[in-house]
Amino acid sequence: MEIFDSVIVGAGVAGLSAALFLGRAGRPTLVYDGGKPRIFAVEEVREFLGFDGITPTELLARSRDEVLRYGAEIRAEAVQSIRPREDGLFDVQSGSGTVRARTVVLATGTVDELPPLSGLPEAWGRDVKVCPCFDGYEVRNQRFVVFGLPERLAYMASWVFMWSPQVIVVSQHAFNEADAERLRLLNIGVTRDEVTGLIHRGGKLVGVSTESGHEIACDATWIVAKSRAASDLAASLCEVDEFGIAKTDAGGRSSRPGVFVVGNASDSWAHLAHATAAGTKVGPIVTLYLLEKLLAEKRAAAAVRAVAPSLAAR
Repeated sequence: MEIFDSVIVGAGVAGLSAALFLGRAGRPTLVYDGGKPRIFAVEEVREFLGFDGITPTELLARSRDEVLRYGAEIRAEAVQSIRPREDGLFDVQSGSGTVRARTVVLATGTVDELPPLSGLPEAWGRDVKVCPCFDGYEVRNQRFVVFGLPERLAYMASWVFMWSPQVIVVSQHAFNEADAERLRLLNIGVTRDEVTGLIHRGGKLVGVSTESGHEIACDATWIVAKSRAASDLAASLCEVDEFGIAKTDAGGRSSRPGVFVVGNASDSWAHLAHATAAGTKVGPIVTLYLLEKLLAEKRAAAAVRAVAPSLAAR
């Protein structure tokens, strides 16, 4: 059976950044690429210093080339299960078989739970946005509609206000006093209705349709959606929250020794640069963990050798 110092599950920027360090550290490393990461929801990457406007395809292609250059292996397979062993190692099973790992790095990301609205799948990441930090500049000073989960609507509306003062919230939700004040102070209007679909004309978003049969004109929409872990692997190995997001320390260490979690799989709010940094940060932490395990094994072996002569003399 193949044995790797580290198996990384997920080939987005977090997983590949970890693989880059581990490859350069000479650690036998295998990356499983189970499909398109969440970054493919956008057409161009923003807020990533030195790579503004690069496509997700080009960014990840360059990243993969760098990882492969330093000896790590990438397999286009999904991991089905990871089983901890009594000796502290892990059996990682994919469609082609099982490999053994001394450490596991989960970089499996998150998925957004989107409502079943007309036109939403086609517009996701383009006309329907979730992060003004990433996308706000490109639609600055345009007309915004904000909708989605009620508990964070006022926060989202006030946040996107920093990119445009033309904001309308569409919701039947009764806002509490603090949220109502936030909206009122910023002169953000609230339409007591619910969004049922997106309206496109000539390939361009022109508004949203509502339950009451009205159309509200806008140039961009912001949705407050729930996100959850994209994989159940973390939940099978370590402590997670109610959304399946792994609970880790600042170094990506999970509740199970040898299991590390990075990127959105441990921080659903992490931006692209944050996820990249998390992968880079966990690389030396995993390497140090492997070093300490090696030292412990050598101490144990030395102790056995020290006892052996005295036993033989009896």
